[in-house]
Amino acid sequence: MDRWYLREAAAAWVGGRIVVAAALGLVHFLVGSVADNHGVLKHTGLLGWDAGWYQEIATHGYGGAGEESRRFFPLLPMTVRVLGAVVGHQGAILLVVVNALAFVFTVLLARLASQEGFDDATVRRVIWLSALAPPAFVLVMGYAEALALTLSVGAFLAARSGRFGLAAVAGLLSGLCRPLGLLLVAPMAIEAARGARGAGPRGWLARLAAAVGPAAGAGIYLAWSAATYHDGLAPLTMQRDAARHGATGNPVSVVWHAATGALHGNVGTSLHVPWLLLAIAGLVVMARRLPVSYTAWCGLILLTVLTGSNLDSTERYLLGAFPFLFVAALVAGHRTVWPLVLTASTATMTVYATLAFTLAYVP
Repeated sequence: MDRWYLREAAAAWVGGRIVVAAALGLVHFLVGSVADNHGVLKHTGLLGWDAGWYQEIATHGYGGAGEESRRFFPLLPMTVRVLGAVVGHQGAILLVVVNALAFVFTVLLARLASQEGFDDATVRRVIWLSALAPPAFVLVMGYAEALALTLSVGAFLAARSGRFGLAAVAGLLSGLCRPLGLLLVAPMAIEAARGARGAGPRGWLARLAAAVGPAAGAGIYLAWSAATYHDGLAPLTMQRDAARHGATGNPVSVVWHAATGALHGNVGTSLHVPWLLLAIAGLVVMARRLPVSYTAWCGLILLTVLTGSNLDSTERYLLGAFPFLFVAALVAGHRTVWPLVLTASTATMTVYATLAFTLAYVP
């Protein structure tokens, strides 16, 4: 079906921003109520958490933002920095850019779902889930998720339709966007190998470029880090700090420790476990119903999450593995199930956004 679903994507995009606005309104009400009782409720907004780092880098560069800022890859903050050099107001530009990209992401995702042969109703469910999945509130904040998702969907859309030159560009930019962009090497290599026997020399070159593009993008940033700070791997090794993703651990031990954390007062950590179990189940469904490149990519992202001793931001990382949205749309197709799923997802997104804005949840 040759449709881009622009109207549905716009409606879902607006819906996502209404939910986040409602969460912000609730937070401001709570802050006021606590203040009336002579208390203080710490809170933040759309430029809180990691968004604050992107704003700092865009405003002051890596040198001015501090050594720790190097763990944030450069594509988003440098884009905002260039735009801000003309008009200033980097924080506002950051929010405009990521929210515009969130709409592009939904449009491209709908196109990819349609290209994969999903029926009209399933594509529409994909659209709404892309905007109202529980962790999707970060697509409204100044995070890199909207850009990363746009690039990864674009890479799959191009590769799955045989446009490997375009897939190479998307992969290169993805590697410059976030560390997880490196993992696109696997699915792009799988797609490049598919049907490669009949490709000529130029076709082989384009396929090779698509396969190595994500690694090349990340390599550019790591090479800059090495030349500037004499520590090329710092943007990756910084993530191994216990306060971030943590050192590599046994996935079974990581999940067990998180699950039993509720018995020791670590309820926040244990709340990640149901999502991890759902993701594992979703990966099984994905392996049966979607092309292998999707499963390979999501499997690598899930493995990366499971091997980190710190499970903060698990839901956001899983949102980045967008084929899970395809799986959710496929299994929630029954007419009595879908309204419940959408309602529960929207409510949970509101809760997560409220918790994040009150600093009770790490997005």
